[in-house]
Formats: sequence, structure tokens, C-alpha cells
Amino acid sequence: MYNQIVKTIDNCIKKETPQSVLFSGGIDSSAILYHCSKYNKDVMGITVGVKGKETSDIKYSKLVAKEMGIKNHQIFYVEPEQVKAMVETAVKVLKSFNPEWISSTTTLLLGTLYAKKQGLESISSGEGADDLLGSFPFFTNWKGEQEKLAQIIEKRLDEIVVMSEVIAKSMNMRYIAPFQDEAVKQIILSIPIEERMKKVEGIKTKYPLRKAYEAYLPKDAITRPQTMAFTGSGIYETIKSIGEDISPQEYVEATQTILPFKSSFEYALFKLYTKHFEFKQVKDGSGGCIHCGSSMNGNTINCKVCATLQIDGKELEFNGR
Repeated sequence: MYNQIVKTIDNCIKKETPQSVLFSGGIDSSAILYHCSKYNKDVMGITVGVKGKETSDIKYSKLVAKEMGIKNHQIFYVEPEQVKAMVETAVKVLKSFNPEWISSTTTLLLGTLYAKKQGLESISSGEGADDLLGSFPFFTNWKGEQEKLAQIIEKRLDEIVVMSEVIAKSMNMRYIAPFQDEAVKQIILSIPIEERMKKVEGIKTKYPLRKAYEAYLPKDAITRPQTMAFTGSGIYETIKSIGEDISPQEYVEATQTILPFKSSFEYALFKLYTKHFEFKQVKDGSGGCIHCGSSMNGNTINCKVCATLQIDGKELEFNGR
């Protein structure tokens, strides 16, 4: 099983090897960079960080790149104000106002922009592994039946927007998506959900992927604790302050008249969203999102506007900050 995971991902990357990889030093992007380096010794690993902060992504990417012998590892330090200036672009590209996903999109945007400025034409990332292996907090915190969770994960895979792909297309770059490849998805989804989410030997997430690459990747990549794209890069902590421009009175009024925003940060993103997109709420009982009230637009569990994951009329909360 483990060897098959490695072989299938390798086949995917061998068919079309990316010139660059958005690289955090975690298991997902390290696995992708490992395969890319087999077929392109000059592949660029790009790590995004906020200037003045030595985040976990910076720490681990340096360690892992050195141990893997990656010659072209670039750390793109961005000024805090540059990061904040990118937020509105992230909202426009993703067409959402979800704080976690906009923070992740901002990170991915900055990394892809760096690759574009270097004249590169293709890029990859580890996006998709968290869903396949159930490592997002709303999956790891699940209290129901495992079979039901497996169904939720497969449904979400059908409905989510692949951020890295949308971003690459917006810059006329090719996105190679190993964890979106059908063969890779089927291999991982064939593993029982209990095995995919197994916790043992200090491994708390993505057990099959970590075990599969034990012989190929440095220990730092195998054992690194789970982080999200927006936390490991420091982006979330940098941009959430845009909510501080919202007065308490305006925020309270917005939660009473528009929707129950979870934070002033979410409301600030909503204001950016409505600068570019029309926000419509469907009538009660018409199948709208349980958080923002907008149409689900054909989705059944994943709102395309606020990215709320909802099952049987209840929200699965993303407590991953």
C-alpha cells in the first residue's frame, strides 16, 4: 500500500514535472519536491514568510531542503504591508470571505507570484492531501461514525475549489496537482478511513503518507506536526489585524443586520468581497448556507461563498488557528 502511494505520485510528476513547488517543509510539499527533484535538479522550492518572523515553515523548509540536497530553495520574505495589500486580490481570486481560506490563498498567491517573476511557467503544491487524509481540524475533531466521515470527505473533494490551481490560472501558469490526480486520489481513498487518520508513534495526522515516505524523506519532514498554510507562514497573524479597522459599533450592527460574523476579521473580508461580487441570501428554507445564507450553487456540504462545511444542518467548525 505505502509503496503504491509513492509510485503513483511519482508517475504523476514524471508525466509533467513542475518547475517550482510551494514548499513548507511539511510532509505534503516535501513529498512533491522529492519527486520533482528526481526529474528536474533545478526545481525551485518556494517558501513564503513574513519579514521579521522566523515561522515554522521557514524553520522546517530550511532543514528539509538542506537534508534533501535541494539546490534551488528560495525563501520569499514579504513585508507585512505587502501581505495586507494582497488580501483583496485573494478575495477576488477565490471569490470567498472565509478567513482561513483567504489567509491560505494569500500565502499561495505570494509564492506563485514569486515563481512567475522568476520566469517560471509551472508550479505545484501539496494542496489536497489534507482532505484526502482527513487531517483538517473539522475532520480530526469528528465525533460521529467513521463511515459517515469518509462519505463527507469524498463529497467535499467533489465540491471544493483547488486554490493553487485557481491562482496559477489567474497568472497564466500551469498547475500540476499530484493530490488532485485521479489515480493518486483513488489509491489514498482506498485506504480505510481509520488507517488514514491513524495516530501512532507520535504521528497524529496523515499516517499513510508519512509511513510511505519514511525511506525517502528526512525525519524532519516525516515528524513535523500538522500546520495549515496560513499558520505555518505567519500570514494569518499578519492580516487578521485588518479587522481592527472595524469599529465595535459597526461590527455589532453588521452581525445583527447581515449575518452572524464570527470575527471582525471575517466582516472586513466580507466588505472586500462585496466590493467585487454581489452578495445574495436565499429565503429561509430554500437550501441556503447555514452561516451566510447564500445559495449553495449546486454544492451540498461546502459553501462556495463563505466556505462553511455543513452536514445535516450543522456546521463542522474549523478550529485550526
